[in-house]
Amino acid sequence: MTNDELTIDMNQPEEQLAAQLSAFLPRAAKLANVPVSGFRVGAAALGASGRVWLGANQEFAQLPHNFTVHAEQAAVLNARSHGETKLLMLAVSAPPCGYCRQFLRELKTPLETVLDGRVVSLDELLPEAFALSADEETLLSGKARLSFSAGSSLKEAALAAARASYSPYTGTKSGAALLCESGKIFCGSLLESAAYNPSLSALQSAFTLRALGGASGDPVRRCVLAETGPAAMGEIFLPLMRSLAPGADCELFDIDD
Repeated sequence: MTNDELTIDMNQPEEQLAAQLSAFLPRAAKLANVPVSGFRVGAAALGASGRVWLGANQEFAQLPHNFTVHAEQAAVLNARSHGETKLLMLAVSAPPCGYCRQFLRELKTPLETVLDGRVVSLDELLPEAFALSADEETLLSGKARLSFSAGSSLKEAALAAARASYSPYTGTKSGAALLCESGKIFCGSLLESAAYNPSLSALQSAFTLRALGGASGDPVRRCVLAETGPAAMGEIFLPLMRSLAPGADCELFDIDD
């Protein structure tokens, strides 16, 4: 059973939904990459569709710690990349840090969080939350699911990912497309946070989705980054890729060109 086939019967009391969602946490934690901390965290998000989206923390030993992707972020990213437009509940194997609580505020909707069998609201976890935008756009709004025909180029895939960026604060569009040795393609988009530091770059998103897709051991042979805007990461793209995928062929292009 693949991740996008995981479902829960929504016609159940909240406590039963919470218990069933929590049951996915060990499976989610197995997807973690933790060369620095050795501490695996699993997350499972329940979408309004009834589907369950797994997430796990992703660490990159060769990069600064702020490149780490937390399990809660990974679960939201996973849901978004498959077209889920609303999350109802999120189970986690460890209490969310403040960084993740702020990131989850970008959902701009009530979210029940399951901790050790207890159900608490995001408002309880992060009272008087910081917010900048009253815009109706949310982290899950729009159509973020990306699909590619057999004839799509990696450049076209990166461009589609850039256009799917969530960037209400800077307006930047940034998308990364990874081509693995197996031929699989994984795409990631920029996802911004009002506090900005919890934002996810297109590269973080792409490498996280590769890990959640069970392809951590599938070498990246080529990467294309497409972007435009004031928060573009072009200047650090090649140094990052030398650490993340040594030897991979890399291409950067400005969408405005």
